[in-house]
Amino acid sequence: MLIKDVYPSKAQYLNGENIKIIVELSNKEFKSKSGYIIRCDIFHLNDRILQFESDLKNEELKEFEFNIKCDNESMAGFGVNVSLFNGNELIEGATTSFDVVKNLMYAPRYGFISDFFESDKDDYNDLKELNKFHINLIQFYDWMYRHHELIPPTEKFKDPLGRDLSINVVKQKIELAHEYGMKAMAYGAVYGSESEFFEKHKDWALLNNNDEYYEFANFIYIMDISKECEWHQHIIKEFFNAIKFGFDGIHMDQYGFPKEAVSVKDGLKRLRRLKDDFPELINDAKSYIENNGYDVELIFNAVNNWPIDSVIDSKQDAVYIEVWPPNDTYQDLYNLIANVKKRGTTKQVILAAYMKPFSKSENTNIEYAENATILTMASIFASGGFHLLLGEENGILTEGYYPNYFKISDKRFICELRNYYDFIVRYEELLYGFDIIDDTMTYTGGINEEYVFKGAKFSPIAKVDSVWTIIKEKPGYKIINFINFTGIKNMNWNEGKEKRPNLLRDIEVVALVVEDVKEVFVASPEINHGHPQKISYEYVTHEQGRAIRFIIPELYIWDLVYITVEV
Repeated sequence: MLIKDVYPSKAQYLNGENIKIIVELSNKEFKSKSGYIIRCDIFHLNDRILQFESDLKNEELKEFEFNIKCDNESMAGFGVNVSLFNGNELIEGATTSFDVVKNLMYAPRYGFISDFFESDKDDYNDLKELNKFHINLIQFYDWMYRHHELIPPTEKFKDPLGRDLSINVVKQKIELAHEYGMKAMAYGAVYGSESEFFEKHKDWALLNNNDEYYEFANFIYIMDISKECEWHQHIIKEFFNAIKFGFDGIHMDQYGFPKEAVSVKDGLKRLRRLKDDFPELINDAKSYIENNGYDVELIFNAVNNWPIDSVIDSKQDAVYIEVWPPNDTYQDLYNLIANVKKRGTTKQVILAAYMKPFSKSENTNIEYAENATILTMASIFASGGFHLLLGEENGILTEGYYPNYFKISDKRFICELRNYYDFIVRYEELLYGFDIIDDTMTYTGGINEEYVFKGAKFSPIAKVDSVWTIIKEKPGYKIINFINFTGIKNMNWNEGKEKRPNLLRDIEVVALVVEDVKEVFVASPEINHGHPQKISYEYVTHEQGRAIRFIIPELYIWDLVYITVEV
């Protein structure tokens, strides 16, 4: 291949920043021949908005730098097509995407890094690769010295599980993340303490109703986070130390238990309901750090959606949910996201849905794990959520302890994952815009006849052997996501899938659209690198007036249809 790779210089750009598209080339051909031209086309949805062209000589790298005036109040995604010509003959092409936002947390594509060994010094490949996936928010886990004392006393140290790490490498990774436009999040458990600290502060610890101290993983004691306990201010100051060290934010973790516990202060026992204590800790951490002169991003782990009701309005910057049983199905993933979005919040939703089938202990065929991963990603993205899954150098999370990540080696699957991330960046306004309304359960299926589909089984609920239709709208657009589960018999997202869904062709759509329709497009991460295809349509009679009818040519796994209408 003459075009080796194409990607933006940063994971994300803020309004006003110059954009740079980098094209890596194999220059062997260019040395002996002339007449090569490289073209770079920039698209906003289906509209080409910029085009650049340049002769090629003896170059291994070509860069296109430009600026797009984005006065958007939230986010704007763009597609990039790079084409190589010899004379008028198209030799080959490649694609990527980029986005421009007002605030990074409006589109938080969360990833992770876990390796901070001395051998990782000057190793830039992890963040370079994550930049190609447009990962703009990086969780560092495990990076710290102890849960109760985050910054180590020495440059080289053993982490809580005995790994030999270097804090200088942590520092270097933070600085490199910043060069890529990423924000670095320090993992920090809100109530974790190792035994050496616990033994000196037993009166800060939580007990169960049998007067036994709470422990996690047989080495972490759970401390009282309430404002009445000194631990509250202690851990906030530890978070502040991490920000002063160079991190941009704190990933505030909890373990999903205890939900209620007992504290003892001045000999008096008190019942602690942690769902009431978490918001105060989040808010106090934000205020303390900002009042001391630093900006900070906070993300709190609502483990398995608990306690989402009490923390959703706290001063966290995104809603983060670690998904565990009984949230087993694809529909559960949608429900977790929709439950947050129906509150009208401007905080995006991130699901930490770890793909267990990649774990060696599962002994699952890798192809089955890949199939399950793609279906899970399509379900989360089409539902309007972000997915914490990718990190390190082509690493994928299989469990809650990130250093046990699985490393992907299959280039075909890596390309497929990049296609998905390119896709959600390019179409982020149609997937993540704050003005999107979810019509899924009210426009099709059952008594609803506004949208009617033919050519397979369809359902607004994710079901076996059916096409799941997720219907949304925003000013100027009607949006239909098709997720194909045809031929799929197991709807548990975290179990391997023996095969991909059956390919469907010629899906008929009849859509009752009251506004004047301008155009219809379909795009898919599985087809033509996500470039939209214009669909012809006709008006047909509908019981409620006049509808449009059109045909979707192909559905592999995920098709995104958008109908542009007069506002």
